[in-house]
Amino acid sequence: MTVGVACGVAALLAAGCSSASDSKDSGTGSGTNTVKITTLGLCNEISVYWAQEKGIFTKNNVKVELVKSTGGAAALTALQSGDIDLAFTNPFSTMIAISQGIDLKWVATAYETAIIEDQGTNAVAIAKDSGITDAKGLNGKTIGVNEIGGINQIITTQWMTLKGGDPSTVKFVALPFNELASAVASGKVAAAQVPAQNVDPSLGLRSLGDPYVAVGNGKPLTFAGYVAVSKKATSHENEFKAFQQSLIEANAQINLPENSDAKFEMESKNCKQNVDVLKKLHENVYEAKVDTASLQRMGDILKEQSRVKAPAKPADFVPSYVVTK
Repeated sequence: MTVGVACGVAALLAAGCSSASDSKDSGTGSGTNTVKITTLGLCNEISVYWAQEKGIFTKNNVKVELVKSTGGAAALTALQSGDIDLAFTNPFSTMIAISQGIDLKWVATAYETAIIEDQGTNAVAIAKDSGITDAKGLNGKTIGVNEIGGINQIITTQWMTLKGGDPSTVKFVALPFNELASAVASGKVAAAQVPAQNVDPSLGLRSLGDPYVAVGNGKPLTFAGYVAVSKKATSHENEFKAFQQSLIEANAQINLPENSDAKFEMESKNCKQNVDVLKKLHENVYEAKVDTASLQRMGDILKEQSRVKAPAKPADFVPSYVVTK
């Protein structure tokens, strides 16, 4: 899915066209510096919500402004236009963009995937009465994803191959997150890659499993993070270091048992989902430090799928000032 990024395109940019480079206190001076980042409004962006509402960003001398986007690829388009400072995106979109000559830097991770199926947060959803029992049953079918060429399509493709299916026979179509499950239920698509909580039995849906867990094969994959253009990653080192440090501190707090209720209440407020439902769901692994080994494995997947000839190495696109695992 592609969208324009001109200042007047409300679907992508909800808060005008200024950026940290235009802020009064951009660069390395004193004062609170504004960093504009894209958001999908997902529950698992809790680290940013927490750091913002609990004053962690303020304590670390950085102000974060959230700008709505539609997906990782769209966020990168907005990033190139200069309308935002950090794109909330995924490693695949980042490395594909780098292979196309766009100089990007990964400055913080948002969360990683689960490694155990019983703790999975994603699913390949199908209709219970579809007769489909495995990846092979999806051959020749239509599968819904939130973004063509995005992380969910790439992982679903890898999952199908791993499980004996033939993704080359599949037609992938892009639909908004909130329409994917209903598209399966109505028969518009045979399957969809969705958050696990969207596999609603009352809609006649079931899951073929978490494709991320299967592809990870016992190791986490980096699901999402924050990316800057190289020039800004250099000129705004202080702001971006403070941003990652704030997420690290936020994660330490939200993982405390005594903050569990407050965490779910904050998620519910920001992603508009029922708090009692959220408490029953498995969550992604919140991790702001950068797992370079995970990024390397994901680059290998891109090469295996012939999406890039020579994927960038983490050492080439993770700045030296970034905290790694």
